[in-house]
Amino acid sequence: MLRLPVGVVNLLVEKTITKFFIIFFPFFLGFSCMGMKKIGPLRMELVFEQQGIIPGGEFWIGWKIIRDKGWHTYWKHPGDVGVPPSIKWDLPPGFVTGELLYSLPEKVKMARIRANGNYGETLFLTKAQAPKDLEVGALISVKAKASWLACSRQCKPGFADLGTEVEVVQEKVFDMALRSKFDEFRKLIPKPMGEDWIVSASEHGRYIELIFKSRSPSFEKDQGRPVFFCSNRLIRSDGNQFLTRDQGTFKLRMERSDWAKKDEELLTGLVYRKGGWGGGVETEYFSIQVPLLSPK
Repeated sequence: MLRLPVGVVNLLVEKTITKFFIIFFPFFLGFSCMGMKKIGPLRMELVFEQQGIIPGGEFWIGWKIIRDKGWHTYWKHPGDVGVPPSIKWDLPPGFVTGELLYSLPEKVKMARIRANGNYGETLFLTKAQAPKDLEVGALISVKAKASWLACSRQCKPGFADLGTEVEVVQEKVFDMALRSKFDEFRKLIPKPMGEDWIVSASEHGRYIELIFKSRSPSFEKDQGRPVFFCSNRLIRSDGNQFLTRDQGTFKLRMERSDWAKKDEELLTGLVYRKGGWGGGVETEYFSIQVPLLSPK
């Protein structure tokens, strides 16, 4: 058996420890995560783009969800079926959290019923504000109670206690991989259709017509067809959306939901077009809030 001199052994141990800290020290700096939780068909965790928060500073908390293949959860406004994911934050006194920003929706199916939700991996974000009197070096416990409904051919309600710790630091240091995901989410937050569009909505019996016309001459005709995701239950998520198009004008004829309020005065939601809208606009989603006109 080969026996190494004590000096050589000490040198090897020292190098091993040094490599360990070089590789893993960034993960200990700023925050420590209590890890990904596997609950039924979902995996989830709380994540930060910052490796630490500064006293009095704003920061974002991410709720990351990875769904097993074939499973989905629902959007903030599910449609004809479904329950949206929700999260209740538990932070120390003095912290303030904003609303939960949901991932952009896609069409999902529960059995044969179409609804609004998400497959695969998504991120939900909340902006938070730290109090000014935090002590640098302190560890802050960030906890949350989450609930959701996950569906495939069957549905499974789920609940979880999530948590992590984040260190109070003097300067912001970012995890660049996570920051890119957070930036991508923030970049895609829908904005209202601007002055380049004329938007209107009107009732026609059991149908609602949404019309949006582009003022831009650079409108591209060869991109995807628009899909409307309603946020006030006025439109059936399982209903068909009939499209007519004439140059820069779109007309979507959609089925009114049985759940809709009879005196609803607004049509609100997101309109999506795969590939974007032309005219140099990068987003695929626009938010819409327009008066619902009744026929004369």
